[in-house]
Amino acid sequence: MQTQQLHVESISTVANDVYKIILTCSEPLQYQAGQYCMIVMGEGDCRPFSIASSPSESNKIELHIGAVPANAYAWDVLSVMRETGLITAQIAHGDAFLQPTSQPIVLIAGGTGYSYAKSIIHECVAQQLTQDIHLYWGAKSLEQIYEADELSALASQHANIHFHPVLEHGAKDWQGKTGLVHQAVLTDIADEIARRQRQMCIRDSHLQWLKWHVMILLLRAYLVMHCLGMRTHF
Repeated sequence: MQTQQLHVESISTVANDVYKIILTCSEPLQYQAGQYCMIVMGEGDCRPFSIASSPSESNKIELHIGAVPANAYAWDVLSVMRETGLITAQIAHGDAFLQPTSQPIVLIAGGTGYSYAKSIIHECVAQQLTQDIHLYWGAKSLEQIYEADELSALASQHANIHFHPVLEHGAKDWQGKTGLVHQAVLTDIADEIARRQRQMCIRDSHLQWLKWHVMILLLRAYLVMHCLGMRTHF
């Protein structure tokens, strides 16, 4: 783990109360796609934020921070960055990061929890992985899926990348998925299991195990996103 003083290269507004921050360092930064950093605000005061950039961009990290003045936890971090142009960070934390695999990858995100997913999906592109990669990003409105155009373009450039925006209540003329993001994933995976069952004649016992395994994973993701204030670090 490194403790580095980082230069604030830019702070931009990407959605209502959501900010993209680019931090740079003169030395290479070592982290894995999906990990998070701890912003050091004082002795015993370290605040976690998922890293949105790919490790291939070795001298910078990108953060997406949702912040409003009423929420001092995040707003104070943003204020220090604006006022001083510098911030100290511990890089990196978290054991849930991109692992070598040939299996399909499913990424689930809600709100600024998209940060970790962005890091992973761009690292997959950098590594030229060829398996199917699905990103489900849930929000209440399309405006909160603030990199939808970028992800749609990425999916059009890479046949193995599939972007699934999910709106909780839908919208006028919305043709995409609606409802809660974990439910959309569960529906799609159930459909895929049924398709494979027809094609490969999966035994009923194995099919039931797969369904329970998927439900447990999605329940865990749902609880983390909704009960821990969307501060996911994987």
